[in-house]
Amino acid sequence: MTAQMIAEWAIQNGFNLHDMWTYRRNDDRGTLTIEIKRLSVVLIDERAGVRPRIVSSLFKDLFFGSPNGKLDRFLLDR
Repeated sequence: MTAQMIAEWAIQNGFNLHDMWTYRRNDDRGTLTIEIKRLSVVLIDERAGVRPRIVSSLFKDLFFGSPNGKLDRFLLDR
């Protein structure tokens, strides 16, 4: 799995391209931002009235085993 695969996943799951390698999705609960780095991905979860939650994972840790399941859990379990 690569940064390109995460970018494709983000587009398929309703994220909009914000700038190069940054994707953002707004919903009624807040804003989710995915920042794709060279060797990792960072998730920033911003909800109204709560401090932002920042979580990161290296690609090699995120895609060991079942790639899609781990990516879904990492990015959508909030």
